[in-house]
Amino acid sequence: MVASSRDEALNAVEFYNRPGGRRPLEAYLVHMHIAWVYLLHAEFERDGVCYYWRDKKNPRRYVKIDGERKTWELEQCVKERWPDASDPVRNNLELTMRLRNKVEHRYASGLMVASAGFSQSLLLNYEDELVNQFGPGFSVGALVHIPVALSTFTREGAASLVAAQQSLPKRLQNFFVDYRSGLDPAVAEDRRFELRIELVQKRAPKSQADLAVSFVRADDLTPEELSAYGALEKTGRIVLREKERPVTNLGKLRPKAVCERVEERIPYRFRHSAEFPQAWKRLKVRPPSSATGKARTKTDERYCTFDDAHGDYVYAPAYVDLLAERCSTAEGFLEVIGRSPVLRLPGDSGATKA
Repeated sequence: MVASSRDEALNAVEFYNRPGGRRPLEAYLVHMHIAWVYLLHAEFERDGVCYYWRDKKNPRRYVKIDGERKTWELEQCVKERWPDASDPVRNNLELTMRLRNKVEHRYASGLMVASAGFSQSLLLNYEDELVNQFGPGFSVGALVHIPVALSTFTREGAASLVAAQQSLPKRLQNFFVDYRSGLDPAVAEDRRFELRIELVQKRAPKSQADLAVSFVRADDLTPEELSAYGALEKTGRIVLREKERPVTNLGKLRPKAVCERVEERIPYRFRHSAEFPQAWKRLKVRPPSSATGKARTKTDERYCTFDDAHGDYVYAPAYVDLLAERCSTAEGFLEVIGRSPVLRLPGDSGATKA
C-alpha cells in the first residue's frame, strides 16, 4: 500500500510539471489525494486502527460496496490523523480538497498560480509524513528533480502568470483569501499550510558542494541574518512572511493609469478621453456605457472587471500589455483605435490631457 501511495505521488508530480499538460492542477490534486489516502490507510493498518465505515443502524456491521467493506475517504482519514482542527497539515489538505471541487477548466491557469504555494506544501507534507512513518527508504525526494521553468525568469513569463491570476473571477480569488482569514495567523503563515518563496539569483562563487538553489528557513537564521533578510524584504525583493487580507481590486488600474502606462511603451499619444474609449469598444473588453443591470458586468475578465461598489470598470496590467503590443505600430494602432496615430512629442503627456 505504501508503494502504491508513492507511485500516485510521483504521478501527481509528473502531471503537474508536464509542459502543456491537460488539466494539470486537477490531475495533480486527484493523484496527490489518492496518495494521501493510501498512505494514511497504511498507517491505520499498521497501528491497528479500523478505517472502515460501520453501519449506523447496526454498528457491529460494516457498510459494504460490491461485497467489500467501505474504507474511510480522505476527509475522515485526515480528521483521525490530525484531530486538532488548527493543524497546518490538516488545513492544507482540507483546503486542497475544497479546491479540487472548484477547479474550472477555463480558469485552470489562474488557479495554478494562485494555489502554487498550497500545492507545494501538499507534496512537502506528504514527503514528511511518508519518511517519518515508514523511513527514508520510501522517500520520493530522490526520484524528483528541480523543474526547469521560464515563467518566473522572463518578463513575458512573469507577466503571463500575473495575467492568469488576475483573470480569476472574484469568487475564486476570494476563496483563498476567505479561507486564510478564518485561520489563526500562526497557521496561515506556517509553510506546512502554504509555502511562499521568492527566487533570487545567486551571485556568490559556486563551489563543488553548492547547489543551484538554496532554501532558507526563518527559524534557522541568526538574529543578524534575519535582520539582513528583513532589510531586503522592505525593498520587495524577498518576502519572508506575508499576511493576506481581503483587498478589493488589488493590482487593478483606472483608465488614466492604463493610458499613462501604454504611452510609456508606444511612440503615440494615448489619451483616456479619446483613444482609450475607442480601444475598449473595438476590443470588446467591456459592455457599452448604455448597458444596465447584469449586462454591465459582462466583461473580458482577462483585462477588465466591473466594480459594483463604484459603478465603473477597472483594468488588469494584462490590458496594458495588450494595448502596448497592438498599438506599437501605426498599422496596429489604426486597427485597434480606428484612426491614424499622432506621434507623441518629447515632454508631451497626452494621457493626462482631456
